[in-house]
Amino acid sequence: MKVEIKEPKAWQRVFEIEVPGPQVRAAIEDLYRQYNRKARIPGFRPGKVPRSILESWYGKGIEAEAVEQLVPESYEKALIEHRVMPVNRAVISDLNLGPDKDLKFTATCEVLPQVSLVRYKGVKAVKRVARISDAEVDRELEYLRDIYAEFVPVERGARATDKLTVDYVPAAGLDQPEKFKGVDYVLELGGAQVLPEFNRELLGATTGEVRQIPVSYPAGYKVKDLAGRAVTFSVTVKSVQEKTLPPLDDGLARKISEYQTLAELRGKIRAGMEARAEEEAMEGVRLQVLEALMREHPLELPQSLVAEELEGMLAEAKKRHHYQHQAKDGKECPECAAEEPRLREQYLPAAEWKIREELLLSEVVRQEKIEVSDQELEQAVEEWARYNRQDPAALRTAFAKDPDRRDDFRSRIAVGKARRGLGEWAEATVETADLGK
Repeated sequence: MKVEIKEPKAWQRVFEIEVPGPQVRAAIEDLYRQYNRKARIPGFRPGKVPRSILESWYGKGIEAEAVEQLVPESYEKALIEHRVMPVNRAVISDLNLGPDKDLKFTATCEVLPQVSLVRYKGVKAVKRVARISDAEVDRELEYLRDIYAEFVPVERGARATDKLTVDYVPAAGLDQPEKFKGVDYVLELGGAQVLPEFNRELLGATTGEVRQIPVSYPAGYKVKDLAGRAVTFSVTVKSVQEKTLPPLDDGLARKISEYQTLAELRGKIRAGMEARAEEEAMEGVRLQVLEALMREHPLELPQSLVAEELEGMLAEAKKRHHYQHQAKDGKECPECAAEEPRLREQYLPAAEWKIREELLLSEVVRQEKIEVSDQELEQAVEEWARYNRQDPAALRTAFAKDPDRRDDFRSRIAVGKARRGLGEWAEATVETADLGK
């Protein structure tokens, strides 16, 4: 078998393969013997059919079947002999079976580009660490107080931050008002998720009061039946409750945490915020190092990998878009299809970045000889299960059934270790700034 390999691109290999006539004829003869044993031709017993009859009945089909067998066999053999690992299925072209039964064809495949990292340690970067102020800790405490706030009924007009329970129904402007009514609907007055007209018109409302609230929906409103319409809602206030925040004292600390004093709780909050700020700063360093490596080691990417990664990102984006914009009956919204070209253009650079990152980090894993212990694998399984709210036993069972999946998971852990290493090995200059600046 003759094989000539061309490299029109760094990520592309073109195999020009020629299978000699004797090998092709041997494959054809073997098929004739098989057909002779199983052929059911009137007037002849199996195994006793003359060759001329077999040729007239099956000749073209046997040659085609021989070619179908020899093409993948020859291609696989060429891959092994020349140590080429494709990342996609080969495209077969220029297939030709000559008069002497010599078979020629071209197989085009894509491969990963070669990565030769000259350096990945000591890369200069800036580590921007957020300074945690007392005001930031105070804001976090206020957020916790708000979570644990209590609401008590009041006999007065509603104010901002009060919780109202209301019934509402369109009184004018809609053909099917019952479709958009609400019963025992709870809203926090002044909240961002409440219609501005409701926030404004329900100020001062008391329990038992009925108010008429006009709402003008924009033409592009996501609910088609409401888009571009002026609707008047009849709103009945069933209760008004005032928000009461718990005192900012040791009692709050004991109520919401395992700490006995407010000072201990503040210290824990500050430590957590500082840890997050440190991790965010290190992530910034890692990204700077990766950007530098990508500039110093430009890689041409296999188009099949880019397409596969892009399709995965698009599927997730469309899933989110559909969830946010789908009609009440669950049908696909027209916007989903219209969004795809824009999303494809938007996500293409991210898909290319992710593949380059994986290639570079895989080379770091190789050069550093990074391994993943069974203990690290088990810890990662537990973390994955917690994050995805699944039973870790299910993932262990899947790994037992499919060792390749387990090895892929282990490889991703190794890549993660390499990524963290880039930050630790960087030559980083530390800059400190107030949070949010």
